[in-house]
Amino acid sequence: RCRDCFLAVELCATCQVDSHIRNPLHWTEIWNGDFFARMSLQKLGSIIHLGHHGSPCPADSSTTPIPFTIVHINGVHNVTLAFCSCDGASERYLQLLGSRLFPVTYEQPKTAFTFAVLKDFHLHTLCSKKSAYDYYAKLVRQTSDVFPASANDRYRELLRTSWVWMDLESSRRSGHDHDLGNHLPRFAAAAIRSPLCPACPQMAINVSTEDIAQMDRSKPHLFALYLGGDGNFSLSSKQKTMDVNDIPLNNGEGVFPNQQLFENFIMKHEDLQLPQTCSGFKTSMLFQGNLGYRSSGVYSWTCIRHGFYRPNGTVDLQIGERY
Repeated sequence: RCRDCFLAVELCATCQVDSHIRNPLHWTEIWNGDFFARMSLQKLGSIIHLGHHGSPCPADSSTTPIPFTIVHINGVHNVTLAFCSCDGASERYLQLLGSRLFPVTYEQPKTAFTFAVLKDFHLHTLCSKKSAYDYYAKLVRQTSDVFPASANDRYRELLRTSWVWMDLESSRRSGHDHDLGNHLPRFAAAAIRSPLCPACPQMAINVSTEDIAQMDRSKPHLFALYLGGDGNFSLSSKQKTMDVNDIPLNNGEGVFPNQQLFENFIMKHEDLQLPQTCSGFKTSMLFQGNLGYRSSGVYSWTCIRHGFYRPNGTVDLQIGERY
């Protein structure tokens, strides 16, 4: 019987596999004479065929299926998977994407995450602030609550894949992949992944120079853009060994500016000395500097009426309140 099907019925192993051609990531149970023991569809003989709606590829029946790991919202699955080998067939990673499986690597993939689990993890991080470690621990417990160590460890792969997934989602939702930037002013297109406030006046978007010229001079607030800035010293960052391969995927396209341009700007103005009017700030500078902090916090500009963060309007504070 299947544990995940609604109104599941007890079937023989062959019928159970046939009924799950389009649901190969369900967990099943088999009667061993004393009780229903958990059993994967792979052990019942299930093979996932890509490219032909679950049917074997007709081009080459000698294609050898390979062992594969798929992470789904109900656990970590060891499956047997066969790729399409027809003439003109897509690359393997494209076949996986076409089946809503996100491969960990583009070259000879052996592990993939379902779109459903990546979306679910993204929602958990946003709504409940759950860490990747805790989320993957939940998936491991769903795989085997008695022997969690028996599940394949794909925690590192979850970190990398979810990072790319969130970047692609940001690009898709912002219109970046649909060349929306070609229809926006340069200042908006440069940081397209950080949307401008739709309610406030934005030149060349919802307000034109003609509108400004014809506005009622007694109501200038209707065409005013109210911005405010504030710093957060709780978001400080210490100096630490950086991974050279840990590069930003959307450098300068969101709320933070291009890192290299920002560093060049800081170097040109590193001799700038701001007046110290508060003893607390002086103490903070000395304290954080001695502990090897890379930045003492962040400073952001926002639309104060609606709370939208400005494109490229968030920067790392240098020691103290310098930015």
